[in-house]
Amino acid sequence: MPFRLINWRTPFLGIVAIVMTVVIYAANLVFSRFSVQHGLSPYDLTALRFLVAGTLLLPYFLKLGWQDLGGLGWPKGVLLALLAGSPYMWLLFKGLEFAPAAHGAVLNPGIVPSVVFVGLVVLGVQSFSLKHCAGLVLIICGLILVTSASFELKSNVLIGDLLLFATGISWGLFTLLCKLWQIKPLQATAVVCVISMIYLPFYLLFFYQDFEDVSLIHLSAQAIYQGIFNAIIALFLLTYAIEKLGAQHTALFSPLIPVLTTLMAIPALAEIPDLWQWIGIGLVVIGMLSVARMNSSNS
Repeated sequence: MPFRLINWRTPFLGIVAIVMTVVIYAANLVFSRFSVQHGLSPYDLTALRFLVAGTLLLPYFLKLGWQDLGGLGWPKGVLLALLAGSPYMWLLFKGLEFAPAAHGAVLNPGIVPSVVFVGLVVLGVQSFSLKHCAGLVLIICGLILVTSASFELKSNVLIGDLLLFATGISWGLFTLLCKLWQIKPLQATAVVCVISMIYLPFYLLFFYQDFEDVSLIHLSAQAIYQGIFNAIIALFLLTYAIEKLGAQHTALFSPLIPVLTTLMAIPALAEIPDLWQWIGIGLVVIGMLSVARMNSSNS
């Protein structure tokens, strides 16, 4: 278990922070899946996220300097916004419209370690490791088992899985670039959220529909959760945890996301995985944990 892999002297608040981060990320997949089933479209959720987060982070964005984005530069900023901004979030929400929340929890964070590892090896930043590959093979086998039922279900689930898989690749590339360019988390988030606000005029012109079928409570809850909890508070907690625990130890908690999402989706969405999917989730968790442990031992 992750707690046993961390020295007992590790600051307690750092552990609390990363656990809260994992809970927020896991709950987001369930809450988003619920919303697209109850009146809010992927276009709506994307707009709510960046309207709130972009507005709140605009002062910090301007403080960075709109000319060069705090030294990052506009070409890099736009690329990050494409990988983790409005296109990424729309794909994630659209995937959750078709596929179960547990699929999102496995296909999104599950594929990220593979993308980052392959990218680092190709760029010569990290050496090839058979042990590392073994962990990634476990993840891939788990992904196959989790999504295998999609081929027997209606085609929409398969489409959702492919979209969620694409978001995993996109987030993996975003993570890789942030690591290579040594971008501060708050800087990256402000740049992504503010640049992604360019989506809002197009949303109002082409995709906005009235919210007659959505309660004000539901709409407000999603705006607060997406724009504040998921985009800002989770970032702050993650940054705090990395400061207290270190990046590699923090990564040890990422396998909790598929587990928590799956467990939350059972009572909230009545989505119960079958035996093979449970085995697949288990393989993904073991693979993610093994990769994180190897990274920790090399830190």
